[in-house]
Amino acid sequence: MKKAEAEVAMDALISKWAEATNQPMPPDGKYHYSFSSFWTWVENNHWSYTQFRAVPNARYVAEMWFDDRMRQAWRN
Repeated sequence: MKKAEAEVAMDALISKWAEATNQPMPPDGKYHYSFSSFWTWVENNHWSYTQFRAVPNARYVAEMWFDDRMRQAWRN
């Protein structure tokens, strides 16, 4: 998996995770979404998307993408 491929898939993965775990959507910046919960779900259901090269690591980069899409970038 290449980093760019994982980033393109992020929106679809978030939508699938939100539906599977009954998360309120779309994000409005008021609800705190759990990246840890999302990452565990991706590891268990779409493992290949966690396997890309990144500095410092794939989880860190994916969390930045997640926070941006879920309107939680203020945390970073």
